[in-house]
Amino acid sequence: MNKKVTILAIDEQVSKFFKSELKKIFSDLLRIDYRYPDMEVVFQVYDTDLILYTDPEILNIMVDKIKCDAPTLMMKRTITKEALNRIREIPPGKKVLVSNINQYMANETMALFYQLGITDVQFYPYYEGKSSYPEEIEYIIVPEDEAYDFLPDIEAEIILIGNRVFDISNILDILSILRIDSVNSERIIKKYLIKVPTIWYAFDYGWENRRILLNQWELLLDELMSGVIVTDQENQIELINNKAKNILNIKKQEIVGRGIDILINRFKNLNFILDQKEIKDKLVNFEGKELVFTVKMVEFDGQFYGKIIIISPYRDMIETQQKVHKQLIGKGHFTDYQFSDIIGDNILIKKAKEISRLVAQSDSTVLLLGDSGTGKELFAGAIHNCSQRSREPFVAVNCATLPENLLESELFGYEEGAFTGARKGGKIGLFEQANTGTILLDEIGDLPLNLQARLLRAIEEKEIMRLGGDSIITIDARIIAATNQNLMQLMKKGKFRKDLFYRLNVFQIKIPALKERENDILLLTEHYLNSWGEARQITCDLKEFLLKYEWPGNVRELKNTLKFITTVSHEKLSFKNLPAYLKTKQNSPDKEVLLLKRLFYLNETKASTGRRSLRKDFKQNYYNISEMEIRKLLHNLNEKDMVNIARGRAGSSISEKGINYLKKNKYIF
Repeated sequence: MNKKVTILAIDEQVSKFFKSELKKIFSDLLRIDYRYPDMEVVFQVYDTDLILYTDPEILNIMVDKIKCDAPTLMMKRTITKEALNRIREIPPGKKVLVSNINQYMANETMALFYQLGITDVQFYPYYEGKSSYPEEIEYIIVPEDEAYDFLPDIEAEIILIGNRVFDISNILDILSILRIDSVNSERIIKKYLIKVPTIWYAFDYGWENRRILLNQWELLLDELMSGVIVTDQENQIELINNKAKNILNIKKQEIVGRGIDILINRFKNLNFILDQKEIKDKLVNFEGKELVFTVKMVEFDGQFYGKIIIISPYRDMIETQQKVHKQLIGKGHFTDYQFSDIIGDNILIKKAKEISRLVAQSDSTVLLLGDSGTGKELFAGAIHNCSQRSREPFVAVNCATLPENLLESELFGYEEGAFTGARKGGKIGLFEQANTGTILLDEIGDLPLNLQARLLRAIEEKEIMRLGGDSIITIDARIIAATNQNLMQLMKKGKFRKDLFYRLNVFQIKIPALKERENDILLLTEHYLNSWGEARQITCDLKEFLLKYEWPGNVRELKNTLKFITTVSHEKLSFKNLPAYLKTKQNSPDKEVLLLKRLFYLNETKASTGRRSLRKDFKQNYYNISEMEIRKLLHNLNEKDMVNIARGRAGSSISEKGINYLKKNKYIF
């Protein structure tokens, strides 16, 4: 049966383009479908052999639609030789805008041009939302058949390069992941190399010179994640990439041009390479390292041309295999979080950080307690990176997001044939991946009871067994558990094992809710705005809200709220910029101040300020309020000489005292 590939792209046009490209390359070897965010119905991905996505942003958007365990691969793209020739016609020293639909793709395209050897032209990325660009731009490079509507209105020549196509390294990755047979693989690679340039296009070369051709292939092989050695039909070593040299700890000049037997004489357990047969995924203990060898015979039309020897470190293969979507394994195998990322001057958060630093030096289990959004995963990552295991894997799994049967197979792995739909060759579980490192079990309170028993054994015995397996696997992973639930109450209800609780509760760390650290709210606000390059003025009414609101979603909700208001507002930040669900009477700053601000802006624009108009304006900018309340607020403000109330339809106006009050207290700027 043909392999199935699912494409994740930004829109229908891009999806159809890459589907067409894959069809041209692989013809009838693949079945191809696609998803994009604006589809009328975005179907979930249940059954596919490979997920290809255009960029990290689209994977984040679509990750909740992925309901299978297929490997994911980001598209590496290049341009056609015809497009490269068009760009090379640009005179040296010219300034050129490289335009694309977002910042990531514009920068990626620009970097590609430099990789392809175009270094005598000044490129500048341009994308929707970017307003600045250098003067004297004479060329704009765009991929589509029509210019983008967000391009600047300047006199510049448009160079159409078409959509970027798959890079040759991407094709090699697809061939490897889908295990396309050698005959079809060689046919596809030879045909595709005619179409696309590779990084070695940056060098002058001549096809008639065999030595230069080998150098070009060496550059290409250095793009691969695995070590590669290429021999000719006489078993003479012609090529070796940098990865292979590093893995085997040998120098290029020692073996290139010499027989493969020089390698065998040095490392006796590699003599299987001399066999005149293909070898697939052979595990070899090499000087204390576990390596996986694959030997491919290069044959064409019945003629033997040599061998391709592929060498992969076992640990690298594990990491690559497990780069699936974030819902399954959190942040992958590593975390960037440090204690310096935990912002706060509050005594409670300082105490939690201090205890965590001390706990990090131990190998005992840690139990993080805190409401949703308080930063439990941040603490877990910081503890890992401050520990002696910091250079080892960090694996995170959310115990609440997966059904029980899937969670068990994710945690402990499974053998081939363990259940219907089990992957051929089985799968390594998260505990094995976290071996010598740290595993974070988030939402531990949602772990089913039968899995709690298996987890208890893993902690006590430091041993696990895969589903469908019969052998014990020793593990050495530090366990950090986290929950927002009351485990004591769960134990009383019989929903959480007491013995497991006391195994986990060696070091208990309570992370305070944001409402308990009121003095950190404005500090966190300033931190996030500065980190996003959004250092804007904040009105006092917004500050009053930030301090008054209880933040049930904690730091995560604060961060999301700030991201919202910095997106919808392009000037100063105020209470009126908040999302509608937060603008309520309960959360409101002083209503008199809010009405006084609206009077100021309405007087500035000479808009109507009758009570009915004020009520309508107040509702549009803040929340619903009655005309009677407006009347009462105006009366109070008038008694304070901040508002002048005119008779008849003239409406009300803000006084000089009212304006000075708003400015003095920074309600307006």
